[in-house]
Amino acid sequence: MFIVLGAAMLAIAVILAANGVFDDLQATFASANVLQQLNEERPEPFTADSSASLAASRNPNASRFVEDASMPVVTIGSYDYIGSIAIPVLGIDLPVASETDDARLRISPCRYAGSYFSSDLIICGEGYAGHFGAIGSVGIRDEVRFVAADGAMYHYIVSNVETDRQEDIDAIIHDWDLTLFTFNVDGTVRVVRCVRM
Repeated sequence: MFIVLGAAMLAIAVILAANGVFDDLQATFASANVLQQLNEERPEPFTADSSASLAASRNPNASRFVEDASMPVVTIGSYDYIGSIAIPVLGIDLPVASETDDARLRISPCRYAGSYFSSDLIICGEGYAGHFGAIGSVGIRDEVRFVAADGAMYHYIVSNVETDRQEDIDAIIHDWDLTLFTFNVDGTVRVVRCVRM
C-alpha cells in the first residue's frame, strides 16, 4: 500500500512539475511572438526626451497608436501594449501590456500603474523563467531599458532590490521612476526599483 501511495504521489509531483514547465514555455513563446509583432509595428527606437516623446505620442498622424493614459499603444491580437522592457543582464526582452489581468500576465508583463511620462511606471510580471522569474538576481546599477510604442527608449539603472510581504504591495510601489515586481511562491513580493538615467 505504501509503495502504491508513494508512486501516486511521485506521479502527481511529475505532473505538477511538467505543468509548470509547460506554462513557462507557453509564456515564453507567447511573449516572443508578441514582441516580434510589436517590433514590426513601432518605429525604430530613439533615445527619449520626455517632451519630444510626449509630443510624438499626441501626433494626429500616428494613426496606428491609440492613446491610453497619455501613452501610445500598439494593438496586437486582443490586447494593447505600451512597449517592451529589456534587462540585458538577464537576457530578457518582453512586451508590456497596457493593463493588468491574469490573461495578459500569461503572455507578458503588464503595466500595473503609472506612466513613463510621469516617471512612476510600475510593471508587474509572473515568475515564469522567461519573464520576471529571475528579476531578484539583478544587481545595483544594472541597466533596464524600456522602449515605448512610439519608439522612444528610456534608460534606467537598478537602485534597489527588495523582498516584501504581499499585503504591503500598494505601500511599496511608489516614488520611483520605474518599479518592477513579481510574486514569489512563499507569498512575498520581489521588487526591483529603478531610476532613470
